[in-house]
Amino acid sequence: MKLGLITKPSVWLYGNGGAGRTDELFMGWAVGILGEEGGWLKVVTHYGYQGYLDRREGAIRLCGPQELQKRDRAGRTAFIGRAFADVMEEADVRSRVLVTLQKGSFVTALGEAGHGYQKISLADGRVGHIPCVSSERRRDSDGWLYGDGSQRFFLRQCRNARAFEAAFREGLVARAKSYLGVPYRWAGKSAEGIDCSGLTFQCYLMSGVLIYRDAEIKEGYPVRKLPIEKAKPGDLLYFPGHVAMYLGGGRYIHATGNEASFGCVENSLRKEDADYREDLAGSLYAAGSIM
Repeated sequence: MKLGLITKPSVWLYGNGGAGRTDELFMGWAVGILGEEGGWLKVVTHYGYQGYLDRREGAIRLCGPQELQKRDRAGRTAFIGRAFADVMEEADVRSRVLVTLQKGSFVTALGEAGHGYQKISLADGRVGHIPCVSSERRRDSDGWLYGDGSQRFFLRQCRNARAFEAAFREGLVARAKSYLGVPYRWAGKSAEGIDCSGLTFQCYLMSGVLIYRDAEIKEGYPVRKLPIEKAKPGDLLYFPGHVAMYLGGGRYIHATGNEASFGCVENSLRKEDADYREDLAGSLYAAGSIM
């Protein structure tokens, strides 16, 4: 299987033959190329999700497994942790902006940071600078693509999360709340627009755990079903075709296309609360946790 890196700030993944958006990929993310069908490239992401990229967008730079292994071993990959980050030509706020990256994009840190800026390289080969506060160290890896490709890879990710459970849960909730007010966008994962499973996926990815991208508990991924009454902050709540993150106290955060919200909001499972959603409370069928 050929491998590649996404070289555009963001690119849509589609269904077969371009039938509807299914996911959003960001600069620096790795994919495996499974084949070509007409003008479409069939790919699988580093988190095991398949779809089609429009070849005309020229959004992939081919690379070998050694390149992905090398960047994982080096530990210099960072992700954009704020809503967006301007990559500047020089370490100066007045410098020319080379590209603007979305939250969750991957970059490679070059050398040591200085004067509040980090020199970085991009997947397209360009070199620039970002404010140090814009990025965090990447915690997941591309091992599924260059390893054996088995689902065991995803199940082995949770050791650190379980060892530091309280901090992990607090981090998930904080990341989810950072998306409050972001508009709803089908298949979106960015601070410009995000959908329900995009929200939960991004929060877990930035915390170092790769979960299934869609709103379901899927075998082979680390989220396992548990009784709803045992859900804790950071766990997931599942409704038909929808997923949310539990905050505790009967409250949850989610990205919803509901016409009254159309964005990332908090709601309640308790009837006495003003933001109670009867339609969701009545259809809640499962909770899920990696713990």
